Amino acid sequence: MPNDRRIDRRIQRPITAADPVAATQIVIFRDASNGSVQRFDPATLGLPPDMVGPLMAAFRLNDAGATLRTRPARWRALRCFARFLASEGVTSAGQVNAGTIKRYLAFLALPDAEGKRLKRPTIATQLGLIRPLLERAEQADPKLFGSVLAFPYNPVPGSQIHHSKPRLCKEDLQAILMACYEEIDAAWAKFQRCQMIIAALDPPPRAARGESLDSAIWRLHRLTGGIAPTWEQLREAGIAHSRLLRWGWRGGLAEYYHLTTRTVVPFYIALAIQLAANPDPLRVIRRDCLVAHPIDDTRMLVEWLKHKTAPNPKIQRRSFDVRRPRSAPRLIEMLLAMTEPLLPHVPDMDRERLFLVHFLTTSQHRQHDKTAGLMPYSTLSGRIDLFIKHANKRIAEWNREHPDRPRRPLPSFAPGQLRGSVATQHYLASGGDLLATAAILNHRDPVVTDAYVEGPAARRLERETIARLQRMMVTWVIAPKQATKSASVHGSGPVTALFGHRCMMPLEANIGNGMRVCRHLGGCLTCPGLVVPLDAEHCARVLQAQRHLLESRDRIDAERWNLFYAPSLRVLEQNLLPAFAAEILSVAAQQIHRLPALPDIE
Repeated sequence: MPNDRRIDRRIQRPITAADPVAATQIVIFRDASNGSVQRFDPATLGLPPDMVGPLMAAFRLNDAGATLRTRPARWRALRCFARFLASEGVTSAGQVNAGTIKRYLAFLALPDAEGKRLKRPTIATQLGLIRPLLERAEQADPKLFGSVLAFPYNPVPGSQIHHSKPRLCKEDLQAILMACYEEIDAAWAKFQRCQMIIAALDPPPRAARGESLDSAIWRLHRLTGGIAPTWEQLREAGIAHSRLLRWGWRGGLAEYYHLTTRTVVPFYIALAIQLAANPDPLRVIRRDCLVAHPIDDTRMLVEWLKHKTAPNPKIQRRSFDVRRPRSAPRLIEMLLAMTEPLLPHVPDMDRERLFLVHFLTTSQHRQHDKTAGLMPYSTLSGRIDLFIKHANKRIAEWNREHPDRPRRPLPSFAPGQLRGSVATQHYLASGGDLLATAAILNHRDPVVTDAYVEGPAARRLERETIARLQRMMVTWVIAPKQATKSASVHGSGPVTALFGHRCMMPLEANIGNGMRVCRHLGGCLTCPGLVVPLDAEHCARVLQAQRHLLESRDRIDAERWNLFYAPSLRVLEQNLLPAFAAEILSVAAQQIHRLPALPDIE
């Protein structure tokens, strides 16, 4: 007889298709202090009613540890997917199946009202944002959708192909920096004028007719506590609209008190070019980014973190001469002063950031009710377009007034183009030295740097370098017994370098069509054009050099040896010696005592 009191320990999967609580509640993500950071209203999506609950539950679980930028991006992708379902006439989750995903990819590939199409990487990103939510909802309730959602293995072929961004030339970067410095000087002059006005105990004199700008700045500072006034405060202060129109409305007044979304753009662009930093890591740079140089008092280090390499963020570091008035440390000091009044009005999570701005309007995407905060990336992109427009307007007026000294107009660019453009210019200036460019970009692997170095000028330099190395190799193979006596003083005749290696071109062409001494002269083991024949004679020289370096390691200062001689030893042991056969190595070891002694290493 069966026992009715037996406990059923089998795991039961819930059969409810939707969570009514999750379907009606707003999704809220909180910070460590339990404060509301981001809020998302499911009612704004327009999804079928029985899909809202499962997708919101999946959104809560999947994005609990996501960044502040990822959540809004996923929400926008959900809204796009909801528009597609509405265009398909889908009213319930049972109508969604494997074919829906394929039709959604075709929907994303359609042109918009202006005839523009999304690129393949963008289509892949849009699908990748909603895919984990749909998969989580399907795992929670396998009967939710009409059929199994079979996502293709490679839904967007060709999306991983690297498409290089256009590179800005040297003249364009110089024109951009000049326009940035003009606006930075104007913004800093306004801020300093305001600080002098508000520091006075007595109000400035009024104008002959009505209130002067200085008087209004002094009075509004006492009323608002040091930030830009609201419309209610302006009406309370009795500021006439005609005066506001003359002073630039609220935005014009705000530029006197602190940093705004307009005045922050030239600072950001100038620092992006000087630091060669990634766009978003620079945007979230901390206020304590300035570090004193350990040796040189005239230099300052700028440090920031590259969070893209999480969970171990990589520190980025550049050194600058502080005696230059527009160097990166000087610009950062200006930013620290111009954002100091905003610190009491920003959220706790943004209080340690440098690029703080005052918001003149409200936005549902800001996710907090503070009047100031970290500069949003979307705001930055839009403000750069306005910066270019206003700068080109000033340049056009200058060119009309000074036709004999025309200025170059600014090209259209995005924040993501600056780092690659700066890298390419450093690569060209160094004569094609990828290691020097990698040091500028703080890259450990030069292969990563090679992806940044692009453009016609870089490709032309590489072709010229390859042709020069080929000529050097042919010259070495021919091996002329002696150089032509009538060779020019500026020619590149052969010389004898360290460890007996023969350099066929100690002078190289400079970027200005001149000649300069090769950067690798004296350290020829690291020269990319080094050619060592695989015979016993040259193998004996390499073995002799290896022993000589090893003997000097215990005799001279360790730091000096690691700095000057360790790279040569690594080249000998890792690149040259493995190329020789065992038979050649044994014969070469017997010939070392016949070679002349090498000079002592100091």
